[in-house]
Amino acid sequence: MRVAVILCLAAVACQGSQSVEIPPPVDASLIAMSGGLLHTCAVTTTTHVYCWGWNRDGEIGDGSTTDRPYATQIGNTLMLGLPATGAAHSCAVGAGGDAYCWGLNLTGQIGDSSVVSRTMPTAVKGSLSFGQVAGGGTFTCGISATDSSAYCWGWGRDGELGSRPIQTCPTSGGPEPCTRAPSAVGGGLRFLAITTGARHACALAVDSTAYCWGDNSAGQLGNGTVADTALPLAVSGGLKFKLLTSGFSHTCGLTAGGDAYCWGDNTWGQLGETVTGQALQPTAVTGGIIFLALSAGAEHTCGIGTGNTTHCWGEDATGQLGAATTETCTSASQRTIAPCSHTPLPVNTTQIFASIFAGGHHTCAITTGGKAYCWGDNRNGQLGTGNTSGSDVPVLVANQP
Repeated sequence: MRVAVILCLAAVACQGSQSVEIPPPVDASLIAMSGGLLHTCAVTTTTHVYCWGWNRDGEIGDGSTTDRPYATQIGNTLMLGLPATGAAHSCAVGAGGDAYCWGLNLTGQIGDSSVVSRTMPTAVKGSLSFGQVAGGGTFTCGISATDSSAYCWGWGRDGELGSRPIQTCPTSGGPEPCTRAPSAVGGGLRFLAITTGARHACALAVDSTAYCWGDNSAGQLGNGTVADTALPLAVSGGLKFKLLTSGFSHTCGLTAGGDAYCWGDNTWGQLGETVTGQALQPTAVTGGIIFLALSAGAEHTCGIGTGNTTHCWGEDATGQLGAATTETCTSASQRTIAPCSHTPLPVNTTQIFASIFAGGHHTCAITTGGKAYCWGDNRNGQLGTGNTSGSDVPVLVANQP
């Protein structure tokens, strides 16, 4: 019988039969976060970006491809704003408006004119100055800081780039339509904010009207159809929104009065209503909650209501709702059954959260006192606790000041 002896030094934690290096503590309070499919990124008050979780393709940005269960500062001295996480890549905007991306680049989502994955922040090609970027499944979008026009780059088979690309990228399944550098979204609209799902994008126009484009197989574009489009189309219903957020195949919006609406796939209850399997236009979230914040994960949604009450709804297979569920939902293929909730459930915590950020199958939030907590799936360390144990209640992100 072989006995493994692991010496755990001050900067190393023992996790099962492996040692995990503990990076230096986060240098300042986290003020905003972004949840990818299996990783998380955050920005501090000192404009330093930290990431943790899955790192197979370099989405943590520290120059490695090793999963990081602790918050790890990206591997350079760039001062960056709010990070945007995609399925396996990350992006952020620098103080001068230059956009940087890192991670998987199979279909050009890094935007540096290549299809080579990057383990360090890499400048997006071109002379554009960005005010905001958003990471989709395998594509990226951003809004110009100069004229508020939208640009997208990466995979574009379903119209998610807001145009039909003329380039292709080689993949294991054959050539795929893509754009390897920013390309203007068609229609000439001006936008205040943008959000991206797995294969669709939505943006908030200057008059607070929501527009969406890309894959629409579940009605996630909200225009009353299930037809894909490569041009922005207005969301039906005439509602005005102050915030938009996208999941895999659903989208939600928050009005100025705090009313939440969602549309698209409702297989797991992620729309927050019990009537339909999918909604082709905005449908009110049940419960009468006046929301201050809203964030869509892969197949769940969370929000913070008045009084800083925190609620989540949708799929709960890994505890991402942070609440006990009494329902089960079945996938369209009938092959997957999982806990779920069609109605908002209060998160099981004594913490008072000021902001919330839903990821693939995990959720994170920051308290009014500036402490970050996460819950849900943690198989790759995306909760940032220093281990890979999941949690169905909020747990403190390690190494915070």
